Amino acid sequence: MENYNGSFENEQQIEIQDYLRILYGGRWIILLSFLAVLIATAIYTFTADPVYQASAVIMVEEEKSYQQEIFNINAVAPQSTAITNQIEILKSRTLAERVILGLETAPYRDSLAIFQPNSDGHYLTQREQVAWIKTHLDILPRPDSDAIEIVFSAGSSFEAAEICNVIANTFQKLNKEFKVDDFKELRLFLENQLNKKSEDLRKSEDLLKVYQEDEKLVSLDERTKELILHLSTVQAELETSIITLEAGQEQKRNLEKQLEERRASFTNEISQTSSPLLMQLQQEYARMVSAKVKYESLIAQEKTIDPKVYELELQNQAARIRAIQQRLEEEAQRVANTSLVSDPLEIAQELLKAILEIDTRIQGNSAKINSLRDVVAQYEQELEMLPGQGLALARLQREVQVDQTTYLLLIQKLEETKITAAGQKEIIRVVDGAIEPEAPISPKKRRNILLGAILGLALGVGITFLLEFLDDSIKNPEILEKMGFPILAIIPEISSKEFPKVQVSPNGQNMGEFIEGQEIESRLITHLDPKSPISEAYRTLRTNLQFQTMKKKGTAMLVTSSTPKEGKSTTFSNLAITMAQMGTRTLLVDTDLRRPVVHSIFNLKKDKGITNFLLGKLKFNDVVKPTIIDNLFVVSSGPLPPNPSELLASKEMDQFIEEAKSEFDLILFDSPPIIAVTDAAIMTSKLEGTILVIKAHQTQKHAVQRAKMLLNNVNANIVGCVLNGVNVQKAFGSAYYHYYYHYYSYYGHDLKRNKLTTFKS
Repeated sequence: MENYNGSFENEQQIEIQDYLRILYGGRWIILLSFLAVLIATAIYTFTADPVYQASAVIMVEEEKSYQQEIFNINAVAPQSTAITNQIEILKSRTLAERVILGLETAPYRDSLAIFQPNSDGHYLTQREQVAWIKTHLDILPRPDSDAIEIVFSAGSSFEAAEICNVIANTFQKLNKEFKVDDFKELRLFLENQLNKKSEDLRKSEDLLKVYQEDEKLVSLDERTKELILHLSTVQAELETSIITLEAGQEQKRNLEKQLEERRASFTNEISQTSSPLLMQLQQEYARMVSAKVKYESLIAQEKTIDPKVYELELQNQAARIRAIQQRLEEEAQRVANTSLVSDPLEIAQELLKAILEIDTRIQGNSAKINSLRDVVAQYEQELEMLPGQGLALARLQREVQVDQTTYLLLIQKLEETKITAAGQKEIIRVVDGAIEPEAPISPKKRRNILLGAILGLALGVGITFLLEFLDDSIKNPEILEKMGFPILAIIPEISSKEFPKVQVSPNGQNMGEFIEGQEIESRLITHLDPKSPISEAYRTLRTNLQFQTMKKKGTAMLVTSSTPKEGKSTTFSNLAITMAQMGTRTLLVDTDLRRPVVHSIFNLKKDKGITNFLLGKLKFNDVVKPTIIDNLFVVSSGPLPPNPSELLASKEMDQFIEEAKSEFDLILFDSPPIIAVTDAAIMTSKLEGTILVIKAHQTQKHAVQRAKMLLNNVNANIVGCVLNGVNVQKAFGSAYYHYYYHYYSYYGHDLKRNKLTTFKS
């Protein structure tokens, strides 16, 4: 269990180190992104125009419509619908146009941005001004209350507060105008009806007078007078019921129109949106209303019955009607909640409930009207039994009384309308007016700077991980191990600035005495600075090769790479130097007959090289050249041939290898990249082993896989690979960097010195 936990902790630690390595490797990207976003945010924050926000609070008080007040209709529209309607008015184009007209006449008009020219010198049109008002306006209903908050944003505190107050006051005036217009239309309607009824009354009175004068018949008997009185009373109630019915139908049409606007797809008759129980209750309600009307008409004719008896019965009937009404309201609520499942708006459900309730009252009024018509018909039948002159006089008197009753009713309703209009209170009340804000709401400097810093860091980290994800190069030895390559050594990155070039001679004298004007390359680090970390890495490579392949004298190996510029020649040369320093007679052969560089590393001339031997122009000893390092010899490329592959595949190449094995302990052949040409594939088939050099953070995985496949195709013995040019900080993190370099500082080597001692061969 302890081993398992320890293994898990190691894996988790390695994973965290990988993330830290990626972040450390992308530290400059993260820093650049952080600074760029932070600076851009700061520039925007400190140059952006300030935005001030002012707010006013208005209260929408519950109202009863003029129809409810004049005709005694119960309220059916919920207050939530009224609040929503007021919000729509606040957002309307009409209100915005009224606000602009109000601002036009304000003394501070010229200081408002809406009337100022834009950057092009053009003034806003009225349509654009309306859009500007609506864009800067926010309407926020207060939850669990009838209050609405009006919020307006502008470029100055004065402008925000003044326009917000103008909006609130204009909305209050507009709402009052709507109410005045409603009462005005109702008053005109009643006045027109009153004029018509006045004319009807005048005509009926004239007809009665003329008839009485012509027929010399002034009055009727008491029984007939009572009959006419009852008939006129019932007929007047009938006309009142008809007016109430028409008002309810008009209200239903208005609510249906509102519901249509909420749900365009709701095209069926609203009365069809019901349930069997609701329809049954509506029918029962209509029947009970009709029965009550007939009962009232019958008892009005009976003078012998005790009033207390039928008063109790009327109360019982009224109680049953109220119970039916309550059940109808409950069922209407249930239908509203279930039949509009597809409509998420609660207002649509409330509208449907209100329509169903009005529909119930309409059916009740219709039943009442039918009952009253039946009663009227009964009275008219009784009148028909009167003698001719009495019948005509009774009819005329009835018309006069009905017209008088209706006329008085219209006068009463007209006066009530005037009184109600005069005493109508405003339902819109400004609770809190807008005041100038003390500070702008935008830009918020501290928040923007903080968000800019966070965004900059997040963007930098994101780019770093994205580049890491898109980077398909070999970054660490673990990747090569997963691909099946033995790791012979990890060579740290070497900078030419860190190690200056010097000139030496084979005798330790200045190179100027040996080859004037030429220098030894800093790539010979194992010779120039044997205590450096890079030199130790090459000695690690040497040790691994000695234990794996060098079991006998005359071992010949090929050093190649998958692509150009992977440090193959540098690795090739320094490996040879470390071998020679151990006393191993080592021969370097430059078989890269396309771009040879070995001769330049050791400051040798490339003429008299391997191509001269292969063409039979020189012998083996003639092409072998000594270097400034003991036990290390070089065979340069010689003149570049037109057919390198054919020369390397020739029998002369086999002869050269045999002679080299007989003279030297280790022979290292340098070759071109194996993916580029077939030279490496030809040479590896002739030698005991192949070393593949891979450049860290540069060589792509697919290139390494391709090189491995090409080597396997010729049955090459891949001894292992060398991961070259490893950036220690980038690959392993700062902790490894600290340990790696301070170890060699303790060993006695100073990496930061500016001069190197001149070494003797």
